[in-house]
Amino acid sequence: MTPNDEKQGGVALRVVGGIAAGLAIILLTFAIQLLVGVHNEVTHLKDVLATKQELANLAVYLGPEDPSVSALEGSCTGCHTAQTFAAAHGINEGVHDLVRRMNKLAGANIDPLDIPRVEAALTFMKCAHCHTMDRLKQLAILDPEQRWKVIETMAQTPGGTISPEDAQRIRDFYGDFWGWHRR
Repeated sequence: MTPNDEKQGGVALRVVGGIAAGLAIILLTFAIQLLVGVHNEVTHLKDVLATKQELANLAVYLGPEDPSVSALEGSCTGCHTAQTFAAAHGINEGVHDLVRRMNKLAGANIDPLDIPRVEAALTFMKCAHCHTMDRLKQLAILDPEQRWKVIETMAQTPGGTISPEDAQRIRDFYGDFWGWHRR
């Protein structure tokens, strides 16, 4: 190999190295442009995406005015009005015992298939004695684990009227109660 060949080989390596470096710079520039574009799109998502509070407001707007009263339609509303329920009727009595006692009255024929739903609605009404319906509807935006923690905390609150059984009833019938799934 002659010195001239070595010189040409070194030049070729420098040319290939320069081309590689140029391509690397072009690719790096392209990647930075993509990253800046994604950053801008994500930044603008804050203007488009709904917050949890906005979703709660939507649930309040779209949801039934008082789903607990809606759940009692037909089973209890033949004798009772929404005002009767709002007056803390039976709040200190166990819900299961209250429904059983009401079902024994003449003319009160609660369908056995409706009893769990009626019990869930009456239990949920216990919550409405301290919390507004808007506040209760905010539970809808929580995932099931977060919702259970809130319900469980309320059941453990001193002076509260929610028993551990009531908490489980609210948890188990939440979706059905709000109309998200039907049996």
